[in-house]
Amino acid sequence: MAAGKQSLLPEGFTRLYRGASGSLQGRNFVVTGRVRYSFGRGFWDEWFLEFQDGSIGWLTEDNHELALQNRRELKNCPPADALSPGSMFRAWDMEFIVQEVGHAECVGVEGELPIRVETGEKYLFADASTPDGKYTLGIEYDNDPPAVFLGRWLKYSDLRLDDEGLDW
Repeated sequence: MAAGKQSLLPEGFTRLYRGASGSLQGRNFVVTGRVRYSFGRGFWDEWFLEFQDGSIGWLTEDNHELALQNRRELKNCPPADALSPGSMFRAWDMEFIVQEVGHAECVGVEGELPIRVETGEKYLFADASTPDGKYTLGIEYDNDPPAVFLGRWLKYSDLRLDDEGLDW
């Protein structure tokens, strides 16, 4: 696994940290890395998880909302200039409503990641979800074709850490 440039990231308001272990929807995992992005009005974290069964995932944490996402191929990905908040598009036989289109900047990286990420990198992104709020979709327009991540919204109670309840 490639590692991004290391930087010290303040914790923020989260239960997660690099090296944390636990379970998510009955699957055991270890947090091996994190990327923090700024979008101007705030930030969000993307935690890289390695599951006990060998699979991987990205746990996005934004304003105490969690989504477990995995990269997916999307043929005919909508171009960024065709998207705006409230617009709709179809992918994998599902309808998505765009919540946000904006620019993100990586403000810090720590740990081991499956991709190289550099502090200071910027890219255009779009975030969408299904009308029922069950699925989330993130599109990163920094490459051609864009990187697309499909996920499910989670409840905070879906996340269980092995050391919860311990006094620090």
